[in-house]
Amino acid sequence: MDLPANPFTFGNPIRAPACFYGRKSEIRQITSRLLSSAHESTSLVGERRMGKTSLLTYIAHPDVAPSLGMPPEQYCLVYLDFQGLTDITPARFWQRVLTRMARSACDPELARRFAELAAQGGLDFFDLEDLFEGVAQRGLNVVLLMDEFEYVTQNANFGADFFGGLRALAIHYSLSLVPATRRELVDLCHSEELKGSPFFNIFANVVLRPFTPEEAEELLAGCAGAAETALSPQEKALIARLGGGHPFFLQMAGHYLVEGKGQGLAGEELRAFAADRFDEQADAHLTYLWSHSPESEKITLLAALGLGLAKPSRQTIPTIENLRRLHPRASLDVVSLGKRGLLLTQDSAYSLFSPAFERWLAREVVAPAGQEESPASVDAWLTDGGHERLQPVKGTLPRFKKKYWPILATVLKEVSFEMIAGVALSKLI
Repeated sequence: MDLPANPFTFGNPIRAPACFYGRKSEIRQITSRLLSSAHESTSLVGERRMGKTSLLTYIAHPDVAPSLGMPPEQYCLVYLDFQGLTDITPARFWQRVLTRMARSACDPELARRFAELAAQGGLDFFDLEDLFEGVAQRGLNVVLLMDEFEYVTQNANFGADFFGGLRALAIHYSLSLVPATRRELVDLCHSEELKGSPFFNIFANVVLRPFTPEEAEELLAGCAGAAETALSPQEKALIARLGGGHPFFLQMAGHYLVEGKGQGLAGEELRAFAADRFDEQADAHLTYLWSHSPESEKITLLAALGLGLAKPSRQTIPTIENLRRLHPRASLDVVSLGKRGLLLTQDSAYSLFSPAFERWLAREVVAPAGQEESPASVDAWLTDGGHERLQPVKGTLPRFKKKYWPILATVLKEVSFEMIAGVALSKLI
């Protein structure tokens, strides 16, 4: 018997336009610049697994681009993925670009020209200038949608002369650039010299944030409707809480909930199954997000967790004022963490994006039973490391992993160990 396909998928980018949901505002911002008389460039910035690849491939899809005002006879949209290309050179860059342009161009003569130049290699800036001048004369606009572009900006093979030439082509000819990176381009340079390059001032930034509640509902309704899978309001709420607006995590939560329903589970059994499977699958991804957070952001996340667990009061609601009282840099961190999708805000209060992340973070910082540090180890650390200010919480420190003692101290003044340990041991949301 053939089992029905699970309508929720995660792991690979969305390739079919019919399965792409949300992002209307971001698409409008990018395409409006591409369609302007200057064919302007845009930098797409978004956290890992936030949907950058899906968005770029959606825009470049031959069935979608014309509906966005970019018919193939006027626009040659070229998707390129630079992930893992740590040893790429400018020569290989242009060879790769021209090969993809040859495949994407609908003008046979131009396609042939692109292929010839790709095979020729050894192109200098004047060759490229002549090429794009000819492209412009034929009324064609080339759009390079460049995924994982940090593999280029952080590569020492690419100096200021390369980016200066690329900027000149984008300004003077019908070439538009849409690079996608995890952080802003200027923060992903391999040298201070490159950071000062005028290349970076031709872009408008579009930040890919978590889905709005409306976009999340569109995804849930669309996926379930396409496969004729009924989801109750309670089941949708469970998926939304676990996913926290991340398209990737929403798909993951939906996948395991539907899998549980397929096994005949319902009620609390279904909730437990979906939450447990989600925790297992999400672990590696949450580890990545945490490990790639600066120490200041880690303190702010722990402060938000700690305040959120405390008994509600005027001093413990995780507002920006209370977070800043614990950690002065919190006002800067909440902006970055919001863009990354790790913090959500509602009614001026901040919270971690998912109860699954709360459980993961609590388990991450709490020392496993039997592996706690001794009181003598705490005394030595306080004295030798110059951490005397942490004396008031020294009795609690052994219950946490030693590596987190410096960033936990202020949080422990506001929340009890028992509360964090309770989250670490919890299963259901």
